[in-house]
Amino acid sequence: MFDSQLDYHLISAEPAPLFMGELPRAYQDIPARVVVNLCGVYPVGEPFGRMVFSMPLLDALEPELCPKREELERFLDAVHHFAGTEASYWHCHAGINRSGLAVASYLHRHRGLRIGEAVATMRARRSPMVLCNSLFEGNLRGWYGTQEERGFEPFDMEQYLRERTAGKDDWR
Repeated sequence: MFDSQLDYHLISAEPAPLFMGELPRAYQDIPARVVVNLCGVYPVGEPFGRMVFSMPLLDALEPELCPKREELERFLDAVHHFAGTEASYWHCHAGINRSGLAVASYLHRHRGLRIGEAVATMRARRSPMVLCNSLFEGNLRGWYGTQEERGFEPFDMEQYLRERTAGKDDWR
């Protein structure tokens, strides 16, 4: 039985469901057989009956700590052998940045979305905070974006919090 408390969203339905969310408490909470772990922290229990792919990433703003495009693409190509035909659950701790980097790249590379469309889809379906790490979004747009997609406005956390708190500065 899946945990109704688990924070996740359906990002893409075709050709197979792709869910993106937070770190699950236990493998039994995951709504898919294919699990893509991008933080290196694992749910409790054994992953019986599941295919688990892991590429621990750091949610950092230092370029030297980001994965290289070639490394990420090799990992995504391996995942695609399974995620292309059956439901997959992609997670990091919060399901926002590291999973956002991988899912956007996967949607572009294997599901044919333009990178701007992939980012917009994740933000609409998961959270406006997806890829609030501007280095990750910049890398994606630089690797895959058309000329008009390469320029972007980095996520403004203060503006987001102002909007969420009706302009009050009590979030500080």
